[in-house]
Amino acid sequence: MGKLIYKKSVKAILLALQIAAAGVVVFCLLNIGFWLEDSYSIWEMSRNYEETDLFFRQADTIITHKIRGKQNVALFETDGEYNGNKEIDIRSYGTSNSSVRDLNTSYTLADLLKFAESGGRARLHTAISRALDEQEKSGREAGEVLDEQSDDLETITPVTGISLSECSRWYSNPADFVLDLYQSLDRVSEEIYGRYQEYTFLQDEGWSEEAPSNLKYCIENTATGEIYTNTGQTKYAAAVEAVRADEDFISLYEGERSFNIMTANPDNVLNNSAADWFMQERFVNTNEKVFLAVNTAYPVSDELKIGNDIFAKREGIVFGSLALAVLCCLLIAFCFALCVLGAGWTEGRCTPTAARIDRIPTELAAGLFLTIGVLYLIAFLNWLPSPENMTESERVATSVFGASAYAVFLAGSLSLVRRKRTQTLWSNSICLMLLRTWRQVTSARAASGQFLFFYIIFVILNFIFLLLGNIGFFLMLVLDVAVLLYLLQDMTGKQSIYEGIHQISKGDLEYKIDTGALQGETYEMAKAVNDMGDGLQKAVEAIIKNERLKAELITNVSHDIKTPLTSIVNYVDLLKRENLPDERVRHYVEVLEQKSQRLRQLTEDLVEASKISSGNVELQMMKLQFQSMLQQAWGEFQERYEERGLIPVWEVEKEPACIMADGRQLWRILENLLGNIYKYAMEGTRVYFELYREDRTVYLVLQNTSRETIAVDAQELTARFVRGDKSRTTEGSGLGLSIAQSLVELQGGTFSISVEDDQFRATVSFPVVVDDE
Repeated sequence: MGKLIYKKSVKAILLALQIAAAGVVVFCLLNIGFWLEDSYSIWEMSRNYEETDLFFRQADTIITHKIRGKQNVALFETDGEYNGNKEIDIRSYGTSNSSVRDLNTSYTLADLLKFAESGGRARLHTAISRALDEQEKSGREAGEVLDEQSDDLETITPVTGISLSECSRWYSNPADFVLDLYQSLDRVSEEIYGRYQEYTFLQDEGWSEEAPSNLKYCIENTATGEIYTNTGQTKYAAAVEAVRADEDFISLYEGERSFNIMTANPDNVLNNSAADWFMQERFVNTNEKVFLAVNTAYPVSDELKIGNDIFAKREGIVFGSLALAVLCCLLIAFCFALCVLGAGWTEGRCTPTAARIDRIPTELAAGLFLTIGVLYLIAFLNWLPSPENMTESERVATSVFGASAYAVFLAGSLSLVRRKRTQTLWSNSICLMLLRTWRQVTSARAASGQFLFFYIIFVILNFIFLLLGNIGFFLMLVLDVAVLLYLLQDMTGKQSIYEGIHQISKGDLEYKIDTGALQGETYEMAKAVNDMGDGLQKAVEAIIKNERLKAELITNVSHDIKTPLTSIVNYVDLLKRENLPDERVRHYVEVLEQKSQRLRQLTEDLVEASKISSGNVELQMMKLQFQSMLQQAWGEFQERYEERGLIPVWEVEKEPACIMADGRQLWRILENLLGNIYKYAMEGTRVYFELYREDRTVYLVLQNTSRETIAVDAQELTARFVRGDKSRTTEGSGLGLSIAQSLVELQGGTFSISVEDDQFRATVSFPVVVDDE
């Protein structure tokens, strides 16, 4: 499981599972909220269907559609047939005086529908809006603009054949009148068209008053005396009696509304929920009588029957949704834990790595995620309806929205874990940057204080000059120009200092800054840089001289040692060939052979180090496959590693990585590194070999556990004659890592060492050679 969660494919699956599960959790919660009417209380399960909002919404739908259907029939039909020639007065339509008509403002139903369907109403509405909005015109000015466009806007005329524009001229204020008429035409044609759509939709027999229903209603508009009922009666009292006489129906609600204040008859109210619901519901007018009854057996297949059938299944839906939500939460927790464990780790890598988003400073990233989170929260609180009012498609869309919100949370959480794991949580923060800046300012307190003092004086002088009028403005201009010239001169001096430092850093120690035009601190800084170049030049010459002397000494001493050492080795070899009877003598000969070979290796290392330091190493650069060279070197050490119980752990990239290097010197590098591990690694421990590519560089990482805690700094280990064991009980010259580092750098690579307690880690990198190169 440990390495499995490092795979990119596994991480992608874990993320996808969490996001999908989060969406399912949101959908389940919305489902529960819908069926429990947004209370999320398990006690809601004990309520009857007739006490739920679902029941009352279905009842409202039935009553509203039947009343609206009757009203539309009265509007569009005559003697049971559609009559497009019925006349509608656009001024009195919808008022209490709708029976009084003015022929000059009356249109046929067919003309009004044609006006809306052809786009005439839309053009009229746009023209009215523009006339009122343009330059905030008054009603009269807007009417004048509309009157000028009357030929294009009035594509239909009243039944008299006289346009509204012409009719308006009969009045003392024609512009105001034409605006009022056009607004009435716009409003009425829109409403007539909408009601016609309802009329055609509600032609289904199920919405007629005569159609069977599980709900019976008697509603009287007490202001007009109109009766709306599906009992077949024409009087309110008779309709109520007819409902009460039917034993299959029980009273649902009875009440009377007067001036929009409803008074219920508690004897004929089914439950408190019905009283609360219908107290607020208005059917036909602010003055009305209402009597409702319901057949709770629901023998008729209508909306109430459908709602009752769905309601009967809600217990299974609620508990099923709850169980599924719990399972998904457990899945989210499990996958989240695995993602946290794998965050930052990559298959084939021994060290954690940061993602691209982790390069953003910590505070900016936190602000970004918090801002997105707040936007999601605002959207949830303000734009989404309550679960009980959501349709199924809205619940699905909200679930997707919730899943995306969890994805943002997941991205922020894993970014935090990666920053912590790669130790960039603090090092890549704005607070640390500000702290360092503050330390730099306080360390240069004198210079900062002086600069701040002159800046305050400069601001005060500018402010004083502004108060002096024109002469003050001239003086301020002179001061600003003087300061600008000073800053330009200072910038030029600092640029020359920067150029001098840049040249010296590139190795041109003889470069000198021209100090003739400099003054003040700039002159002192330039002089110091020139002196630094002279000092570096002398130091480099001294170092080169010392290194040359050391190299000559080592070469001469090594040469002088080689001749007698060769003789010793040869005579030891001759002694081994003699059949020496004494066991102790044979042991002495073996010790002589071991020590002489060690001395020969030390001599060769000294000569090699001397050549490298003096630059006398000739490189035969060629294209080599790094993996192949590593395997060959391992073949030389495999048996020795097995003897000491060292267990190799390979994480080598399969794709060949080719580099430009000298084969002999690369072999020497690998031999030194593998030999160093063999000498100092604790027996029976693992040795990690990791080879991977990143961008256009190939990295070889070797890691082992040392027998003893390494008390030497990692940088010191690459110095000559430095060994990890202070007791120096192991074989070795202390030159192996130094030679390896020098040879790697000579061939254009990099070499680094890190040490932590008893863990030793060496990293070698070379540029990858692409085939087309």
